[in-house]
Amino acid sequence: MSKKEQRIWQYVLANRKATVKEIAEACDVTPAFVAHLLSKIGTPEEIWRNADNGAGEWNAVYETENEDILAAEPKSTREQMLNTAKTLTCGDRNSSYGPPHDNLSDCAALWEAYLNTNMRCFRQEDDGWKIKLTSEDVAWMMVLTKMTRSFQSGFHFDNYVDAAAYAAIAGECREIVWEEER
Repeated sequence: MSKKEQRIWQYVLANRKATVKEIAEACDVTPAFVAHLLSKIGTPEEIWRNADNGAGEWNAVYETENEDILAAEPKSTREQMLNTAKTLTCGDRNSSYGPPHDNLSDCAALWEAYLNTNMRCFRQEDDGWKIKLTSEDVAWMMVLTKMTRSFQSGFHFDNYVDAAAYAAIAGECREIVWEEER
């Protein structure tokens, strides 16, 4: 979390009834940035805004549970990214999609099948065979990546949405190439 974000969250916790504009002015940021951060709160706005202005039980619990985070020195971007990656891959995503080795092995099998049946990817050059992927190939391979995530139990709506989006992107990439070749 950046210093700017910390400043905003601290202000919001102390001033729950503040408007986006007031928060932005107090924290010297744009209203759009404040609105973006506030959209990340999972608790409905009418509940957190009507809490007892940061002095009560919710705030105390938050501070107790996050004592180490609130007291810690601001971390570098690299450290924040690595900590976020660790949290996601060792927790939520690991429990949703299984061990990375298994998921990536499934993905590798699908990519191999794709590449082995899509001979236009392979080109013979003076120094041997080379593989040349197009933007369309990458989009289709991303569809396959999303497909492997559906192999695990449970239902994750976003995998299907992402797969549909990548399929549409593949079509758009093909269309662009087709138009260029005409």
